[in-house]
Amino acid sequence: MTKATQSSRKTRASTTRKKTWAPPGKLDVGQEPPEGIHYRWVRHELLNNPDDANVNSRIRQGYEPVKPEELGVTAPDVLDKGKYAGTVRSGDLILMKVPQEIVDQRDAYYQEQSERMAAAYNQDLKNASTDSMPVSDESKTTYSTGPRTTKFED
Repeated sequence: MTKATQSSRKTRASTTRKKTWAPPGKLDVGQEPPEGIHYRWVRHELLNNPDDANVNSRIRQGYEPVKPEELGVTAPDVLDKGKYAGTVRSGDLILMKVPQEIVDQRDAYYQEQSERMAAAYNQDLKNASTDSMPVSDESKTTYSTGPRTTKFED
């Protein structure tokens, strides 16, 4: 081996992996939401018919439509007609934002509801148990998530 061959194999470019191509995501915004803000894609039409009930439900929960100026980059697609014209969209979805504290409060509310239902279920099992026919709950619950690539999911 010559010196030129030896040194070329030690360069950083030859030891790093090549980037692999991946198709662009349809729901990629291009940046993370600002601190304290949570983004969510919301359906605004279904089968080419407006789905105002779905959007209004989110608005009542504290969500607001996101304008392309708020992203700081040119949005790939902007809704050009209808009730929510000027909003960032992807197909039949529009991008909406909500303060992170509301998301945290909603998550805590549903966690409490889940715990209350589990407690009620356990109490029903306990009430149904008799000495002649004991009932025991030996179930175990596990929860795991995969890698999150975006913060748009709830």
